[in-house]
Amino acid sequence: MGFFSKLDKHADLMGGMADRVGLDMAEKMVDESVANGYRAAIIRCATCREAGACAQWQAEHATAEHTPAYCRNAGWFEALVTK
Repeated sequence: MGFFSKLDKHADLMGGMADRVGLDMAEKMVDESVANGYRAAIIRCATCREAGACAQWQAEHATAEHTPAYCRNAGWFEALVTK
């Protein structure tokens, strides 16, 4: 898988995770600090070895209060939910 394909895949996983925890990323991205943090979050996601588990977890959960424990962006998502 090429670098940009991998980033696309993980951007999709990030979007799915945001949906599950009730985040409207389009609304949040108007804040420049969130937009800057999103780039770092995509890289953290892209280096995760749990992409398959993440996709499976998302398939099993339409909504959730929290991300799975292995999510490298759990703290970032949590901060955005409360922001």
